Amino acid sequence: MSVHPSRRKRASPRKQARPKIRSLAPLDKENIAATALAVLDDRGLSGFTVRAVAGALGVTPMALYYHVHNKAELAALVVDASMHQHPFAIPSGDWREDLWAMARWTREMALAHPAVQEVRRTYRIYTKDILQMADRWLSLWQQSGLELTSAIVAATTSSMAIVGLVGEESIFRELAFPDPVSTMHLPNARLLFQRRHDPKQMYELAVRALIEGLHTRLMREPLRQPGSNPSTLPNRRVRRAR
Repeated sequence: MSVHPSRRKRASPRKQARPKIRSLAPLDKENIAATALAVLDDRGLSGFTVRAVAGALGVTPMALYYHVHNKAELAALVVDASMHQHPFAIPSGDWREDLWAMARWTREMALAHPAVQEVRRTYRIYTKDILQMADRWLSLWQQSGLELTSAIVAATTSSMAIVGLVGEESIFRELAFPDPVSTMHLPNARLLFQRRHDPKQMYELAVRALIEGLHTRLMREPLRQPGSNPSTLPNRRVRRAR
């Protein structure tokens, strides 16, 4: 049976339109993490989607899911990638300077990748690198000579304060100053908004004052574990009722 020539012509366009299958070979965790971080930096948290990252990689979302099981795992890769781009400074041996170096690193990270902290909070990420950073932070406070309970309180308090400072700086950076007319009869408020200071210097001043203040206070008044008996603990002053 012969085939009509027109039928052969209609079949050929369908063969030409068949989509090409992309190879998964070039994909690896390092490439995925770097691309996902670039997408997050460019589009923010709202634009950080599996589809967007897959598109930037030139693959389908299903191909990306072959390497990462879900968006939370992709977010964890992004957090670690941002940390690897900005490695910690080599410890100096001076606990105060090393605490300051880590605090400075935290601010530099936030400036370089503003949306990373949002991703970390949203997906409650605690990677191995983050846990190592927490371990190092407490270790430095222990090197200061504080008792363990006081060192833990100092590490937790200073960590919260530093994260707050970094976050508030990013907020104030985007805020418009009030209209001068509104502060016409408020001279102190007017001075606060009119004066310009170097954010980097202000941050260092605040962090160093925080570290020194916590250490001085907790060395003078060590904290005790709830329910502990002060008379059985060495090197602790017991306040007697008069």
